[in-house]
Amino acid sequence: MTGLVKQLQEKTGFSESEAMIADYLLTHFRMLPGMSTRQLAKETFTSSAAIVRFSQKLGFGGYTEFRVKFLAEMMRYIERPHGDELIMTDRDSVHSLLDKVTSIELDAIKDTRTMLDPADFVRALTLLNKTDHVDFYATDNNINIANMAAAGFIMANKCSTVHPAMTMQYLQATGAPKDHVAFLISRTGENRMLLDIAHLLKMRGNPILLLTAAPQSSLASMADVVFPVATAKAMEELGPRLFLLTAKYVTDILFAVLMTRVDYKNAQQKDQWLNKHFYF
Repeated sequence: MTGLVKQLQEKTGFSESEAMIADYLLTHFRMLPGMSTRQLAKETFTSSAAIVRFSQKLGFGGYTEFRVKFLAEMMRYIERPHGDELIMTDRDSVHSLLDKVTSIELDAIKDTRTMLDPADFVRALTLLNKTDHVDFYATDNNINIANMAAAGFIMANKCSTVHPAMTMQYLQATGAPKDHVAFLISRTGENRMLLDIAHLLKMRGNPILLLTAAPQSSLASMADVVFPVATAKAMEELGPRLFLLTAKYVTDILFAVLMTRVDYKNAQQKDQWLNKHFYF
């Protein structure tokens, strides 16, 4: 993991205002190139002097020097979020693999947390509160994420539809009532079939939620709410399997948000009925 990025993520020895600056930098780093100390101070509810002191605390002469170094490291971090030291090889023992997989997965969840904006969950909740039905759109292994999310949504009184066959997903998109919320899941954000479906949904006026590891993708540009998650490109770093992990993390948060808004007694009755009639 890149040194400066790691410092900002761990926030060791940071004051409350410094932690706020660090969170903002990690979440909104793409806005930083054209941002002055005054603008950054306004966004983080601090002062220009606090931004300069923060930069100096991290070992830089000032904000400009810090910004150049931070952006350079952040670009490398996006390409390889877990660092070369966690790549698995045929020289690894079972013990080292146990440690590496644990570190990779924990890092992925922590990285995803820094990417998530609580305001996006509020916007998603506003859309979900207006509907009783969520339609999932996904392909391949992402169908598993959709099924897990759908099970939670049903517990939160949201009817959910998951069609494994793409033909059925296309038909669903062409005939979905406008009050249905569409939930798309795509690691790359460039899946051609899901792009076709997103265009159909936009023309029909259906709200779109998107789970993706590519928040600057074509699908993201069409979504009403985008939930970015961490992943890795190489198979040696668990590759696409990390997306399954971090995507489930986000759907678990959504489930928790929804469950705090439903009748607890009703949800408890559902859980008791399931435990009585089914053995998991």
